[in-house]
Amino acid sequence: MEEKEVVIKNNRVNHGRNIRRTRENKGIGQTELAELVHLSQPTVSRYEMTRSIDKDMLLRFAQALKVPVEYLETLEEDAQTIVFQNNTITNTDNGTVASGAAVIEDLTQSPVINPIDKMVELYERLLKEEKDKVAALEKRVSELEKKYEGK
Repeated sequence: MEEKEVVIKNNRVNHGRNIRRTRENKGIGQTELAELVHLSQPTVSRYEMTRSIDKDMLLRFAQALKVPVEYLETLEEDAQTIVFQNNTITNTDNGTVASGAAVIEDLTQSPVINPIDKMVELYERLLKEEKDKVAALEKRVSELEKKYEGK
């Protein structure tokens, strides 16, 4: 692995974590990525733990992951949500665009998942399951009472 000193202007950018995050979001394993960039899996693992990576190597990873190299170079560690649309990357926190190659669709039309709604949905599903269990137990108790009343 080449060790070139790369100066990152923004100390919240970590190239290796950006590669790993992008790879995981796309459902690609390290072995598969290693094949795409013609490196060994342990070498890819070391790159994913490296804070700053030279531009040529970032370009190889960006091409393999099908994202603009600027994305891997500039994505900050605390970025919340990234939307890939038409090879354009938008950080939905502040609307910054890493590559202006295509028109960004209106993000307000994207489905928004409210965590509270998900919690309510889960609670209601669990509550229904509990009610079904209670009803089944009450039915079984009733059957057993009828069975033993006759004796």
